[in-house]
Amino acid sequence: MRPRRLRAPGDDGAVLADPPLGEAATLATANRARLEAWDHDFQGRRRSWLAVCARTRLLETARRYHDKFGLDLPETPLPDPSATPFVVTGHQPELFHPGVWVKNFATDALASALGGAGVNLIVDNDIAKTAAIRVPTRNGEEIRAVRAEFDAWEGDAPFEDLLIRDRSLFDSFPTRVRGLLGDLVDDPVLDLYWPEVARRAAGTGRVGTLFATARRAVEGLWGVRNFEAPLGEVCETEGFLWFASHLLAHAGRFQTIHNDALAAYRKLYAIRSRNHPVAALARDGDWVEAPFWVWRASSPRRRPLWTRQRSKTLELRIGGEDEALLELPLGPDREACCAVERLADLPTRGVRLRTRALTTTMFARTLLADLFVHGIGGAKYDELGDEVSRRFFNFEPPAYLTLTMTRRLGIGSIDPSRPDRLRGVERALRDLEFNPDRHLDVDATAAGDEATRLVESKRAAIAWPTASRKERAARYYEVRRCNAALARFVADRRRELQAARRDLIVDLRREQTARSREYPFILHSATGLRGTLGGVVAAIRTSR
Repeated sequence: MRPRRLRAPGDDGAVLADPPLGEAATLATANRARLEAWDHDFQGRRRSWLAVCARTRLLETARRYHDKFGLDLPETPLPDPSATPFVVTGHQPELFHPGVWVKNFATDALASALGGAGVNLIVDNDIAKTAAIRVPTRNGEEIRAVRAEFDAWEGDAPFEDLLIRDRSLFDSFPTRVRGLLGDLVDDPVLDLYWPEVARRAAGTGRVGTLFATARRAVEGLWGVRNFEAPLGEVCETEGFLWFASHLLAHAGRFQTIHNDALAAYRKLYAIRSRNHPVAALARDGDWVEAPFWVWRASSPRRRPLWTRQRSKTLELRIGGEDEALLELPLGPDREACCAVERLADLPTRGVRLRTRALTTTMFARTLLADLFVHGIGGAKYDELGDEVSRRFFNFEPPAYLTLTMTRRLGIGSIDPSRPDRLRGVERALRDLEFNPDRHLDVDATAAGDEATRLVESKRAAIAWPTASRKERAARYYEVRRCNAALARFVADRRRELQAARRDLIVDLRREQTARSREYPFILHSATGLRGTLGGVVAAIRTSR
């Protein structure tokens, strides 16, 4: 592993693409050739067969999803999974900022340039972390950000099982947001987006589904027509279950590789946290923690999946439960046909088997995508994921595109000199503390004045010998005493600088609030944001 320093661009409308967008199509072609030459055995199914199976089931899942929620299909009939290049991206179904949304636009444009299919995986097996967004609002001359709740918050739950809890709060959300936003943005995307949410709310109470389908509907209006598929449903398809069976059959080896690679990653970046970027996979006697989540629909809280290898079978259990969940006819040297059949029966029992962060993109990049489009966060995760893949599969994983964009709301005034002015004031305050003698007025240093005596004492102390520790300490304390005594002669100047520092900090915080790149896409001007995203699409098309 080599350290990568990925930073979101600072300029409004600027894009980070690594590698550059002009190289993305070439990268996809090279990935496809590399994957076709790697015919790995996934417990009885070669990658060449399994990739076609996984992509076929992915498109079938997408078609059912589009039909169910009235979303347009990019192609009818569906593309040929064995011959069509696939460009894939994914994110949680939340109200993300435009730097995340740009991936969907780029995915569609890249797929079009390759004559392929663009796919967005709705990562609904992840946990919703909040039920509110930050909205800028004007209070006189000040702009501040306040919370606007779209639902009552009652703790962590995966998006696929997250239901609306307070319908009145949910329904009043756009009115409250519009009231806070005021005249800061004339035509927010919210005005296009929330009617799509409201139109679908009678058919489903799942927050993630409503947010994802409304977002896809707006994309369709703007000419972006990726296939959409909820990852939770993809994790119940045959292609995924073969992939999962392969990792489960080698759970012990995977756990060792995962933890060794994680230790190397943390050492590379000097990380002390035991949970960053992910937690280590544990062992408990004969039981090994597998790289998957599992939970019951009746209790939608993600739990680790544990495995125990017997002579001819593999036992599975849900973290926190004593009884075994399932026994699979599976081992490192056994085919997974029967194991896949038994795993496919889990949904009928109300059990969810889902990927974790690293296995989400490991599955997508080895079996679904010719090119995967990451944001900065996903790219950092997959520095670790790539090292795990190298060691587990003995194969250099296909490269991915890292893409993000900075888009600001365009509110509030900007003074580019303000940070430099603040640094100058802070330097002056520091100099007043350690060198007050440099800032004395002429009158204060007249002959016989107390300040003059203190200055002379400080200069004499600076010249004291420093050969021993005792001498150095004596000089230090005498200089500090003189500085403290001189402080009252520069007190007025200190108060002036402190007041200037407070004002500059308030101004900077106000500017940072107004210029944040983290505001959800629904708060941005529809006209302005569509133009910026369209510029990224145009850049991809002209780079062909």
